[in-house]
Amino acid sequence: MEKELTLSEEVQSYIETLDWQTDRDLPPEQREEVQKNRRLVEMIVKTTVRSRETITDAKLAIVEQLVTSSPDIIAHLLDDYFTRDLIDAVPGYVRRTLKLSRLDAVRLPSNVTNGYLKEAVRTYILGLAQASVALSRAALEQALKERLGPHLTGGCVKFRFLVKEARKQNILDAPMEDLALDVANAGNQVLHEKPTDLTKAVEILFKVRGLFQHIYSS
Repeated sequence: MEKELTLSEEVQSYIETLDWQTDRDLPPEQREEVQKNRRLVEMIVKTTVRSRETITDAKLAIVEQLVTSSPDIIAHLLDDYFTRDLIDAVPGYVRRTLKLSRLDAVRLPSNVTNGYLKEAVRTYILGLAQASVALSRAALEQALKERLGPHLTGGCVKFRFLVKEARKQNILDAPMEDLALDVANAGNQVLHEKPTDLTKAVEILFKVRGLFQHIYSS
């Protein structure tokens, strides 16, 4: 039995069909010119995105004049670029989501705390390793503050102090205390010039998810 295509595969196939239909009736010499123009457009789009995401030099600052003078055209090109990029990335999103299990606990975190956890998970799913590790640490810190009491919420309190207090109040046991410190160290490394990868990110995320279940069931 033939495997049914997923929606992302259907969309990918549709995009490939559109590209093929655009080129199929062109004579060879014109096709070469079209491909050359496509490379130019791709350079413009990637330069526009890169100049928003990172600090860049002024070598291709002329592209910004095009962005300013023809914003509708650039918006259309960016839409095309991001759509293709997103569709290509969907299988990775699916794989990373399926690595994670369902989370249950006796009590529920606040919307704020659950929001931190959600963003830590979502950035991992999207393939943003450093953001996921940093947000995992932030989510755990928020959870500890929430469980320890309102007098700690919103204040500037050292992470190790939170862990020790949670241990004293039996919110964490000894193994969970070690996991919490592992998460804190990983977050600190990311924030202090030690980039990470998705393998480490999911390892930290597993620890945080286990900690959340323990914290909200203890």
